[in-house]
Amino acid sequence: MLPVPLLAQEMSARGLVKAKSRAVLASEIGAVVSQTPFRAGDPFQKGDMLIGFDCRLLKSQKDKVAAQEKAAKAQLANAIDLEKMRSIGKLEVTLAKAENDKARAELNIASLNVERCQIKAPYDGMVVQLLVNQYESIDLRRNLIEIVSSSELEVEVIAPANWLTKVNKGQKAQMQIDELNRSAAVEIIAISGAVDPVSQTVLIRGRIIEKPDGLLPGMSGAFKP
Repeated sequence: MLPVPLLAQEMSARGLVKAKSRAVLASEIGAVVSQTPFRAGDPFQKGDMLIGFDCRLLKSQKDKVAAQEKAAKAQLANAIDLEKMRSIGKLEVTLAKAENDKARAELNIASLNVERCQIKAPYDGMVVQLLVNQYESIDLRRNLIEIVSSSELEVEVIAPANWLTKVNKGQKAQMQIDELNRSAAVEIIAISGAVDPVSQTVLIRGRIIEKPDGLLPGMSGAFKP
């Protein structure tokens, strides 16, 4: 058997699988949690409700503001008709229009608050951890749930600086995933523009183009271009 060339032996470094998108979602309102349909490890799709709140008060406020906006709109229409008959002046019409604009703006705010009664998934993914319980009263900006994208996974590799002369953007590579004992096909998408002066290493990022079943963020393995 022929000996393995020295270059092939050297061209290996540890790689870490990372999700392109990972986030901790927080509350934009203070309310009582009414629904937590997903738990840690559960998959979800874009648009699914991740957290639901009891928003009966906000919905009632929206109904009230909607009625006020309807009245302001009718008053503006009446003022325009009266101006045409020279029964009122332009000032009254201007004031009626301002009240209508104010009521419409308040309705928009009330509608936005009602939309915040549900936190929906921004992409397909999986729950990392649920940080709140059903029936719990939460405050504004409280962290609620941590999620990670399941559709786009990347690899980060801390490689020796001498790889800069041997690898290129767009080059194909393989990564042997330790936890699965299987390999994943990777395409190099970015190479850091600076070398760490202490460790003499460079960061390389790759996009996983052939994902083996069961691959999760946090897994690691040997990266070989």
